[in-house]
Amino acid sequence: MNDSTLLVRIPKRFFDDHRDRDLPIPAVVKFTQKHYWINSADPAIEELLDDARFYADPDGPDLQPEGLANAARALLRAIG
Repeated sequence: MNDSTLLVRIPKRFFDDHRDRDLPIPAVVKFTQKHYWINSADPAIEELLDDARFYADPDGPDLQPEGLANAARALLRAIG
């Protein structure tokens, strides 16, 4: 990782759901009980963001696990 690469701390909930649906995920650099740190330059971050935007949108999916929309919004705030 070079000096221009930033690590971003994100909540685990939406990331884990995204991964569990077999969608591309950024590599996890480190983690704690509630957060992952990912490389902001990882190409898979765009897929993660697109998915989070879809779930965070009030017109997003009708049937989703409880709290997933909130988790998507938290991820979007974290990545900013």
